[in-house]
Amino acid sequence: MAPSTDWDEIKRLAADFQKAQLSSTSQRLSERNCIEIVAKLLELKLLDVIFTTDGKEYLTPQQLVKEIKDELYIRGGRVNTVDLARESSVDLNQINLNLSEILKEKDIRLISGYLISDSYVEKIAREINEKLQLQGQLSVDELTLQYSLPANFLLDNVLEKYLGKLIIGKQDPSEPRTFYTEEYITRTKSKIKGAFMGLLKPTQISIIVGHCNVAERLFMSLFDQINAPGVLTGRTASALYVPSCYTKSQNEWVISFWKQNNYLEYDALHRLGLSDPKGYIKKVLHSEDLTFLSSCVIGSHIQQQVEVALEECIASKTYLDVVSLLPSVLSERDIENVLDTLLKNNAKSTVVFDNTVFSHHFIENLKQHCMAITKSKAEAVVKSGKYQQFYLEKQIARSEQLQTQTDHKTEKREERRRKATSGKGGGGTQGRETKTKAVKKHPRGKQVVHDSDSEEEVSKKAQAQLEIISVEDVENLIKGNLESEGLEDLVQQIAEYLQSSLNDTALAIAKDMAEKLLQNASQSKKQTHSSAQDRVNVLVNDIKLYEKGLKVFPADQQPAYIKYLLKTFGSDVLGEFCKYAANQCNISVQVDVLSPEQRNKIINDLPEEYMKPFRALNATLSEQNLDLFYQAVDVCLSECGMILKKVNKKEDKHLILNHREKLISELENCDDPALVLHLAVLAIFTMLHQNMLHASGRQVPSIIGYLKAQLKDEDYVKLQHYQESVTKFLVAREEDKIALEEALKDELPAIKNLVSEVKKYK
Repeated sequence: MAPSTDWDEIKRLAADFQKAQLSSTSQRLSERNCIEIVAKLLELKLLDVIFTTDGKEYLTPQQLVKEIKDELYIRGGRVNTVDLARESSVDLNQINLNLSEILKEKDIRLISGYLISDSYVEKIAREINEKLQLQGQLSVDELTLQYSLPANFLLDNVLEKYLGKLIIGKQDPSEPRTFYTEEYITRTKSKIKGAFMGLLKPTQISIIVGHCNVAERLFMSLFDQINAPGVLTGRTASALYVPSCYTKSQNEWVISFWKQNNYLEYDALHRLGLSDPKGYIKKVLHSEDLTFLSSCVIGSHIQQQVEVALEECIASKTYLDVVSLLPSVLSERDIENVLDTLLKNNAKSTVVFDNTVFSHHFIENLKQHCMAITKSKAEAVVKSGKYQQFYLEKQIARSEQLQTQTDHKTEKREERRRKATSGKGGGGTQGRETKTKAVKKHPRGKQVVHDSDSEEEVSKKAQAQLEIISVEDVENLIKGNLESEGLEDLVQQIAEYLQSSLNDTALAIAKDMAEKLLQNASQSKKQTHSSAQDRVNVLVNDIKLYEKGLKVFPADQQPAYIKYLLKTFGSDVLGEFCKYAANQCNISVQVDVLSPEQRNKIINDLPEEYMKPFRALNATLSEQNLDLFYQAVDVCLSECGMILKKVNKKEDKHLILNHREKLISELENCDDPALVLHLAVLAIFTMLHQNMLHASGRQVPSIIGYLKAQLKDEDYVKLQHYQESVTKFLVAREEDKIALEEALKDELPAIKNLVSEVKKYK
């Protein structure tokens, strides 16, 4: 701004300008002259003015400051600098240059492009107080949106400054940007406490918070002040509130059940809402003598009961069904663990079959009952020459082994001689060096011992394969005794146990008789005949069981299943016939599972009596007709002197049950998405129809479509979706397979659980 003397001069000039304008035309200055004069004054820095945006008016800085203050007052203490520039027709830069003069006043400040006076701040403080009293709580964030002011400004210069003065409320200590009224806090406490009083079971904090319509942070801060009738399991939204009445009822139920039954099942405690059953039991029943098992915990009373019963069993030389004395919730593994513990001191006096304890005297009586047939069978095996053949093969194997060892020693001896005569450089010193090195290879003796051990193992293995008395023989002998005791379901297990001991006894008897008798090895072929017949029976029976399963499908879908069944199990039946006939005709077969090429080669090398029926059976494998296959099997059985045993329906049910459990077991241990889908579909089909099904992976979609009517809608949708995902994975490009595989593995537990759910509702 110009000095006061210059300003006086300007005033005189302005008076002259006005006088000139009011004078006659001859003395008045034109507009152009005025502009030139002002420009000259500005050039000489005798005048300081601000141009308007249209350039037609001038404004002094003092006038601009005055107009800004007036505008601020008119607008209630808050005005935007952009609005000031528009109202005064002055460039925004000029406004900003002159703001420093206005901001010298303590009651005006510039916030985010707004000039704000203290009067405005007090005004919004009163408005905030009204809103707080109306709502009960306020956050700085919502005020920021309402007033378009920075959160820190509102917090520091409004809320905290006027809190307790113009704003009647309380700041949240854990969240300074939130404010409450005392009435709101009291009302919220009442709501939360009322919610707690109405709860009878554990409830998630998030549900309580949502029901009370209160912030989680405030809920947690008020919980300790409420004195609620319960406890929190944590301080997060996923934690639980556990009412005291629920905990009390839990304890009462557990103690009552324990006193009545002397055991507690973990699953039952889980259903009560206890996440750590073992820890809870240790805390509640700390004074009891507890035995923790995989599925439950039992007390000393149950163990004492079983111990007394076992002592009586041994003393009376009978047997004891342990399952009847133990809780029904115990798994097979738990029962075995209990028995192992209780039978440590009586292991030599007892034998356990399927959780039934037998005294050693009882088993010995059964064994003595079988001794007569054991002796007769030992005599028969010697008379037939089977034992002699076994002994001869053992001797041949031993001779071949000794010959191999002799040849090996000869080769080593010749090698040492060559080294001794040649040496490294031709001198005697080199010869001695070679000889010394040869001496260092002393561990040859160990190799001989090892070979001897191998020979002994081979001999034992060959002897173990010679079965004089079979499990079936033992079953037939002991079946009557066990059925009279109601133990018919244990006939096979006890027979298998006795068969090993009886067979050893029979071998010892046969050894004594074989020293006097040497005959042909026809009995070996008979044994081969029996085992081959058993394997064919098992395979044909399996095919018939699978046939029942595929017949539930529409007629137009059955040929595909029949084709796959014959391709797999039908080929196995033909393979068994080929191996049997090759053995009878002294044709060497080196593998257990024959390929189609190997089967055809064996068939072509067989005599006409075997070749013709085997070729007929081979032809039926590609005709998709099970009746023709069965007819061809009957012809082959007749030519081989074999028969099909009568089907036992009870055993079939047992086979189907075992097949189902095997599928479920394989499913639980499987991680391959495609194989999991395959196993899950077959297991669900078996559970729903009580029939076995043999199908390839390509037939899985049709099986799922058929199962739609038997499954719940949500289960079918889940299975269908997983099948589509597996199909996408199988046809996807390599770069896309990783993501698809991860998604499939994430869904694996749901598919496995689906099988368990189907098992429950069926």
